[in-house]
Amino acid sequence: MWSAGVFFLTQIVVCQFTTENPPSTTEEAQTVTSFYALSSGIAPAPVMLKLGNSTIDSTKAFKVPQATELSVPTQQTMTVDVVPHVVSVKNIYFDHDRKYGPTFEDSDGNITKITVQLGEDAQLNCRISLLQDKTVSWVRRKGKDGIPELLTVGAITYAHDNRVTVAKRYPGNWRLVVKEVKPDDEGVYECQISTHPPRVSRIYLHVNTPQVWVVDEAGAPLLEKYYEAESTLALVCRARHVETPAVLTWLHEGRALNSDTTRGGISVKTEQVPGGADSLLRLARVNSSDAGNYTCAVRGARSHTVAVHVLNESLAELHANANTLQQPVAVTTLFIMFILITEQSRLFSNALLFAAVVYVMKAQGLVLEKYIVLLPT
Repeated sequence: MWSAGVFFLTQIVVCQFTTENPPSTTEEAQTVTSFYALSSGIAPAPVMLKLGNSTIDSTKAFKVPQATELSVPTQQTMTVDVVPHVVSVKNIYFDHDRKYGPTFEDSDGNITKITVQLGEDAQLNCRISLLQDKTVSWVRRKGKDGIPELLTVGAITYAHDNRVTVAKRYPGNWRLVVKEVKPDDEGVYECQISTHPPRVSRIYLHVNTPQVWVVDEAGAPLLEKYYEAESTLALVCRARHVETPAVLTWLHEGRALNSDTTRGGISVKTEQVPGGADSLLRLARVNSSDAGNYTCAVRGARSHTVAVHVLNESLAELHANANTLQQPVAVTTLFIMFILITEQSRLFSNALLFAAVVYVMKAQGLVLEKYIVLLPT
């Protein structure tokens, strides 16, 4: 009788516990639980992380955003039990997988730098051995004080930019691909393994932005240039951060000069230098038909154009003519002053002023006869 009573009492307690604590499969399927909470129960300091358009605490459980919230139409709702961590030097925990856990094949602990030309695709490799049941994530850091951005978790891409994808390559390369890189893509990318604490391999992506200038004698960018007729045109083009060996092309009003055989007297000399090339264009005995826009172009870079003017007379003659135009104005001013003063001065003062005016006129190289009528009687 006593054993039967204990049996019925046990059944009542079990039924009551089952009724008050029903399992919730829906909530668990859409929630990411912190790896620290699953493994050790130790809650580290909050580390903020960008996820799409939102900001989350990577050390706490959070709702997995739907595909529409991240503007990635091909994503599906993901069920995971770990979350990538943005590690800090101050957060040090016991690593249970230090001896037998996953390792990076290509990383020696130092940051790796890769350089990609502007507009090309960047491929950031993350080769891992003995990954076992751990998760691989990619995180991007932009500046020391910027919030890190979560890019991928496993095979799922969370980057807000659809140019960023993850491509798993057999056997263990979790490659991050950034298509058609832009200057803003430059920065530090971290491949993280969800060990305890997370293991990280860092890659610095440098975006090579080509630069092309037509420069003057001081090396400054040139916008326009003046040449005398029958003189020799000489323009220097500098290309930097371009693919080597660099091929520079000179254009005159859109037509290539190095392939022109009718003009004659054209010389193009290109010298390869570290990171680019220098090119010197010469045209002998230029005339008015050689005036116009000259462009230095390099594949994959923005070209630079300079306007060239060809003068029918020499620069010295133009300068002399400009001074001659100013001389009558100066002489006229002196004569007006002379007339005003002589109206109120004595004969001696008039003579001194007259002598000064004659001296100035001789210095200017002007004929005196046509100004004598202005002198007072």
